[in-house]
Amino acid sequence: PPEEDGRPKVKLVRFGWVLGVMIRAMLNIWGVIMYLRLPWITSQAGLILTYVIIFMSIVVTTITATSVSAISTNGKIYSGGTYFMISRSLGPELGAPIGLLFAFANAIACALHTVGFAETVRDLLKVRHMVDDVNDVRIVGAITVVILLCITFAGMAWEAKAQILFFIAIMLSLINYFVGTVIPTNREKESVGFFGYRGDIFVENLLPSYRGPNGYFFRLFAIFFPAATGILSGVNICGDLKDPTGGIPKGTLLAILWTTLSYLLISVTSATVVRDASGNVNDSLALTNFTTHCTGLGCKLGWNFDRCEQNRTCRHGLANNLRILTTVSGWGILITIGVFAATLSSALGFLVSAPKIFQCLCKDNIYPYIGFFGKGYGKNNEPLRGYSLMFCIAMAFILIGDLNTIAPLISNFFLCSYGLINFSTFHASVTQSPGWRPEYHYYSPWTSLFGSFLSFILMFLFTWWAALVTFFIVLFLLGYVTYTKPSECHALPVNALSDCYGLFFMLFVQQQYVLNAHSTLSPYALEVASSCTCLQQQLQQKPTAAAIQQQRSRSIPPRPNTLTLSYPFAC
Repeated sequence: PPEEDGRPKVKLVRFGWVLGVMIRAMLNIWGVIMYLRLPWITSQAGLILTYVIIFMSIVVTTITATSVSAISTNGKIYSGGTYFMISRSLGPELGAPIGLLFAFANAIACALHTVGFAETVRDLLKVRHMVDDVNDVRIVGAITVVILLCITFAGMAWEAKAQILFFIAIMLSLINYFVGTVIPTNREKESVGFFGYRGDIFVENLLPSYRGPNGYFFRLFAIFFPAATGILSGVNICGDLKDPTGGIPKGTLLAILWTTLSYLLISVTSATVVRDASGNVNDSLALTNFTTHCTGLGCKLGWNFDRCEQNRTCRHGLANNLRILTTVSGWGILITIGVFAATLSSALGFLVSAPKIFQCLCKDNIYPYIGFFGKGYGKNNEPLRGYSLMFCIAMAFILIGDLNTIAPLISNFFLCSYGLINFSTFHASVTQSPGWRPEYHYYSPWTSLFGSFLSFILMFLFTWWAALVTFFIVLFLLGYVTYTKPSECHALPVNALSDCYGLFFMLFVQQQYVLNAHSTLSPYALEVASSCTCLQQQLQQKPTAAAIQQQRSRSIPPRPNTLTLSYPFAC
């Protein structure tokens, strides 16, 4: 928060709820999974189970968004995102493990979307004899994340301008895709499996057809879930928002709504493509002998894809071509631009979010040896050291080079973070903490508890060993904070200190002037006063000149027959 210390004021970069929250969250939700994995998941799980996956993911993220909305309206917030809100509302014991885990998850998410971008570049350059799939992804991904790091060093203003361009590109690509689904097909498109809206294709794609090592429901669920994990992107830069308490609930929930509609529409329209196709125009029954034996769905559509289906050598169709959206669209180059925009915007958004969270955690000095990364630079207090650290973490996961391996790991960390956030909201509501007074009332503690249990259960159903490792890490982090007992003063919001003694003063005045000035304070007033010991510690320190002047302006002259208190507040 700004201080009245006589220094010249600088103009800070602040964002409204549309650009800072809604569009930023939509750009982080839209990403590599929507373009390169959602049609493939539809082919594997079928349209019905794909909708189940989407709706279950949205249940988790929507409940988490309502919990975060309640936390974000529980007082004035500054930088630090999820960590700041939870630690200042519920204490460092819960805030510190969640903040550290969530920052790590954001860094891995940056790697995921960078790998998706690298996969697209690799596929485009295959015609130029780039054949080493894994190493090509590693090289392109490493170069890309270095460029993204340079953009973050340029500052938030440049990053925001880039996000607007990315959003326009994604919107144009989606419009181009939906228009392409209603354009009449030709022989080339039919040879790769696209026949337009047909009832028999829709019915065929309703049920699952699992294939390969990733061909089971919860593995597909784990691969899809990162597509729903950008909901807290606006929260993570709350220090750069004009009105965090008002913009975070509105922007986050609207972002979930619009992106969910896009997922549902893409899933149902991708069912206009058969699962297997050869890509050979000579397989058309119009060019072959009509007595040729043919049994597959393609036979009803005038194509014989039996040979590649039986030999599992089909290279096209919904189950084999990861870039099927390019085939279906009206102009394929716009889809490629959209993939670049979605992957780069998501990678950039997560690369910016992770250091913002980690910076606030470092400044509180809750964990040892991390204070070095808390230093900020420039007028916006940019965490350049944090950017470098998260860059190294992202680079390490980029070297894995396989998107289907990275995605379940990200799902595990994000689910754990969401579960802890929901449980924190439930705990604060049920225990009726004096500092828990959110302005956002459209949430339920029992819904938050359900979201917490659902997140933890899905963790073990996705990858049980990763869930166990994550739980041990969280327990260690929680145990360390509980054992060391860091100072509670840094974990209280600035306005909570004044609110605390304001409540005590109100009770005292009520007792003195309404209840005939009893000399003994009520038990509730004493309980409120005992919860303000942190304020006493701060007031016992040497005050600044500005603080003394502000205290004098708020002082109230003593009235006759009032009780003189030893508590250090003005009355």
